[in-house]
Amino acid sequence: MKYTVTHEFAVSLEKLLHAREERYKHLDQFPDLKNVTLLEEKKEGNIITQKRKVSLEGSMPVVLQAALSDLSLLEDSTFDTSTNTHVFKIAPPGKDNVFVIKGKSMYSSNGANSKRSYEVEVTSGLLFVSPIVEKAIEEIHKHSLEKDRKSIAKFLGLET
Repeated sequence: MKYTVTHEFAVSLEKLLHAREERYKHLDQFPDLKNVTLLEEKKEGNIITQKRKVSLEGSMPVVLQAALSDLSLLEDSTFDTSTNTHVFKIAPPGKDNVFVIKGKSMYSSNGANSKRSYEVEVTSGLLFVSPIVEKAIEEIHKHSLEKDRKSIAKFLGLET
């Protein structure tokens, strides 16, 4: 299942990119991000590689709870500062057959404003229920992206 999501911000691209990284250093101000833990980060030239753990306690769809003993996800991602492109893979630890979210987000200037656009694909290998799983994960991921958008907007002072 593929989908796209675009968020626009009434700030320059430079400010958007700054907020993208800095808000994780101020988690006390962003309770919606507290379920995310940065496990590893390294920078090599223009590439920032990160591994994050995302807790899904309380938000895991019932259809998946039986398939997963660990209610968390691991995100592996790279961000290329020369192209402002973020490529990511999110999946339950060791359970790529349950579902995988793969995607790319691009940050760009839109006149005096800026935007980020996501191209995402969710796949599940669970027999008989994969369409249900994919749809459920799509909805959860879109909700997560909206919470992320709000945290950036709040960090930038665009929303309260």
